[in-house]
Amino acid sequence: MGKILLVEDNELNLKLMKDILEAQSYSVDTAMDGQTGLDKALANEYALIILDIQMPVVSGYDFLRAYDKKNPVIVVSACAMENEVNKAKELGCADYISKPIQLVEFLNTVKKYL
Repeated sequence: MGKILLVEDNELNLKLMKDILEAQSYSVDTAMDGQTGLDKALANEYALIILDIQMPVVSGYDFLRAYDKKNPVIVVSACAMENEVNKAKELGCADYISKPIQLVEFLNTVKKYL
């Protein structure tokens, strides 16, 4: 099972998702801003990237534009309007989960890509 990169600027959301994933025996690396996340994504091999859209330094949209998309990216965002979801999917995200996350949906979506 490969490592997951979790890119989220909200400490509570980051801890919640990381704890949920680690409780399922996933290995998780984290970044609290888009630039750090993008740097890690380009320098390392991740089986899956979980990405917030609204982040400091580099937004999730800019991350998606710059990332070469060799591995799936799941967007987890409070911005769940149809145009936001479509924009993320046009930029290459594999799936989109609305915040606040629902545990079963979150884990099922992660399992779908790993």
